[in-house]
Amino acid sequence: MDINQVLTEYDSMFGVKGLDEIEAFLVEQIDKAYAEPDYYSAVTLLNEIIGFCRDTSQNEKGLKYCEQDLKLMREMGLEGGVEYATSLLNVANAYRAFGKWEDSLALYQQTQAIYQKKLPAGEFNYASLYNNWSLLYQEMQDFDNARIMLEKALEVVYGYPDAVMPIATTHCNLAVTLLHLYQEKQRECQKIPEHEDMSKQAKEIYSQAVRHLKKALEIHERDGGQDMHYSGVLSAMGDALYLDRRYGEAAEYYAKAMKELEKHVGRTEAYDRVAENYAAAVRLSEEASDRQGADQQGTGCSEEEHPSTEHPGVGQSVFVADRQASEEDEEPEAGQGNLVRCRRFYEDYGAPMIHEMFPEYEHRIAVGMVGEGSDCFGFDDEISKDHDYGIGFCMWLLPEDDRQIGEVLQKEYDRLIDEYRQRLINSRGYEADIIELFLKKRRGVFEIHAFYEDLLGTGAIWNVQEDVNKPLRDDVWQRLAEERLATVVNGEVFRDDLGTFTAIREQIRAYYSDEIRGKRMAEKLHEFSQYAQSNYSRMMARKDYVTAKICVAEGMKAAMELCYLLDRVYAPYYKWMRKGMETLGRRSAPPQKIIKILDRISGLELQAEAWENVAYDPVKGNHEDQIMAAFDQIAEELLDEMEWQGLVQRRISMDGQPPFLENYIGDVLERKASAMSKEEYVEKIVALEWKQFDKVENEGGRADCQNNWNTFSIMRKSQYLTWTEELLASFYQDLMEADERGWNLITEKYARMMESTAPEKYAGLEKDLPKRSEERIAIQEEIIKIQVGWMEEFADKYPKMAGNARSIHTSEDTPYNTSYETYLRGELGTYSEETLILYGRFIVSVQQAGKNLAYEIMNQTALLYGYESVKDAEEKL
Repeated sequence: MDINQVLTEYDSMFGVKGLDEIEAFLVEQIDKAYAEPDYYSAVTLLNEIIGFCRDTSQNEKGLKYCEQDLKLMREMGLEGGVEYATSLLNVANAYRAFGKWEDSLALYQQTQAIYQKKLPAGEFNYASLYNNWSLLYQEMQDFDNARIMLEKALEVVYGYPDAVMPIATTHCNLAVTLLHLYQEKQRECQKIPEHEDMSKQAKEIYSQAVRHLKKALEIHERDGGQDMHYSGVLSAMGDALYLDRRYGEAAEYYAKAMKELEKHVGRTEAYDRVAENYAAAVRLSEEASDRQGADQQGTGCSEEEHPSTEHPGVGQSVFVADRQASEEDEEPEAGQGNLVRCRRFYEDYGAPMIHEMFPEYEHRIAVGMVGEGSDCFGFDDEISKDHDYGIGFCMWLLPEDDRQIGEVLQKEYDRLIDEYRQRLINSRGYEADIIELFLKKRRGVFEIHAFYEDLLGTGAIWNVQEDVNKPLRDDVWQRLAEERLATVVNGEVFRDDLGTFTAIREQIRAYYSDEIRGKRMAEKLHEFSQYAQSNYSRMMARKDYVTAKICVAEGMKAAMELCYLLDRVYAPYYKWMRKGMETLGRRSAPPQKIIKILDRISGLELQAEAWENVAYDPVKGNHEDQIMAAFDQIAEELLDEMEWQGLVQRRISMDGQPPFLENYIGDVLERKASAMSKEEYVEKIVALEWKQFDKVENEGGRADCQNNWNTFSIMRKSQYLTWTEELLASFYQDLMEADERGWNLITEKYARMMESTAPEKYAGLEKDLPKRSEERIAIQEEIIKIQVGWMEEFADKYPKMAGNARSIHTSEDTPYNTSYETYLRGELGTYSEETLILYGRFIVSVQQAGKNLAYEIMNQTALLYGYESVKDAEEKL
């Protein structure tokens, strides 16, 4: 049975056929799968019909198919494997929908047990499990356990930085659960009003919910609000504000949610529910406005409006209004940076406010100016003032202090800023609606952990109070964007008596480990070599001046990033990279020469005349081109610095040519290669391949196999677990380099296979593929001959296992079937010269040892699917 074709036909029936016809089709295909017999396809189809019954509320039928699915997988001997766990998860979801909560819970627990046995921690499968498990707990009104599951899911999805929408969705789901918990706590507080701890717990839960919603909103807004789930986050934020009796703000979010819903799905029941909430929020907001005159005389807000916020003894700050601002306060010295002005503003206004209003917390509040903005780097000028610029400062609180005073401290800070601004308007005549000086997002009150988390854009890294002195793991460092790291170590801390905020900051300032630094340096050496030393000259020779200019810009950027790495300083956002170069040189030779060369390059026009009647030479280059000569000067300077630091050993050029920096990648990666285990290489290779496989574009649209991580992972790991570490390291480098230059090795592999499966289409693609020499092709064919023989031998001994794999010979290829031989030919064609040589040696070593590589790979496959061995799988299939 061609299961992919069956599923394609099934998907196409929706919206065209009636539900009865669609169900009948699935039943018919299940019967065919049993008759053939093709039990793997039967399992797939049973999972489909379980979902169909769940969506159409056919509980009794759905339960029957659930039992049938699990029974079949047990009979196939798949019990305990990852595929079995995936079916368990599907059945658990069905049981949840059908109201069999206890049975559903038991299956979620079984699924988790199998994942923990078969999958490493952090695999994306766990995120799906925990998200679905949380839905069960929500239906059971067990919001505490729902919260636990969603926190686990959030930890998993943050291990996949590209999965931005799953991250946003999990933040939102967790926030909604926390709002339910908040309401429970509020009801308990009403029963026992004198229970102060319970009230504090409620406030803490509410604050956490809002933080998760803000994170989800930030992700969606960075995406342009294109995802349909954006409406759900907007509506949830409306709910949060409604619960806090901030009805006017709630109405604004509900209105935005309604607009998004109408745009994506029309005026559905979901739209109507949000519209009802909107109407209620508008009505209550208007009622609150009517009462405002009577309730808020001389206060910032009425007690009724914020009943959950109690700060005895804290009233309106009046000292700011009584203080006379001097000319010096309002008009700082010309040329003075905003960081200096903000420190003075804190000393003159902020510190007295904290001392008078929060004396018991004065020594616990860390204060400074750190984060986004040119002024935090000390790079601000007149042009900087056109946006996101102004007086202010940050205050960082421990979690318990944030719960106690965070909200009221923010209100006092806002009042401080507003009154200062009003004096500027009154004294200078500025118009209030054009002053963009006061940054509430970047300045004000922050909980320490949330501040770092928001700036770095990653999940929980530290427990601020317990783990502050523990070094960050390398896998955490690899998730952090360098420009974000730069934002948390810039600026200045004005006061930090406790030292907690500064301790985290200093831990980050301590910089990358040697291994991570080496990896990043290797990336930038590759980029500099490709853009500045290789592709620029190729583009000039082709007269492709647009791409040549891109190469110049990217080459300059890579050179600057290498300077930062050599100085052990995080590179800032690109628009400040050149400016920041002027501050480098504290640890090594000042990069003034490189700055001057970069400035010279930026002022040069493309050297088209230097390429007239000049043949392209990839080795010698063309030093009549002043840009190319300048880049080679930069290469010499960088190499001198790397050699001085002991990172590389200079190679003497026999022909006097300048150094090609990519040749030194191996030196800087030496520590990395020795530090990675075989298992780590396999995991990283499969992850990189999946990333490329996900981006392959098919003529008929996205293939089903591109949504099947489990099968992909098992198939690829089975192969690589048989390789040597040396071979794995070389191929890993192939993938890294391809990824960095935007080349997809998986797409290349499939294109090469089309030489046999679709020769006419291949003819149109061949010109874009890297050329392979006749000598190389001969080596590949010798390897293929050996491996095809191994597969023939394996198929004779284990026909059932071989029957589940590809056909063996190229002669069996069709447009819809690619043989093992053709697949292998395509894959070998993507290897670098070094990797192919190592692979050939590996094949010879396997042959000399009297082993069969096909057997070794298939044995790994059987183990990963939960069998004891190939023999065990053959007997049970």
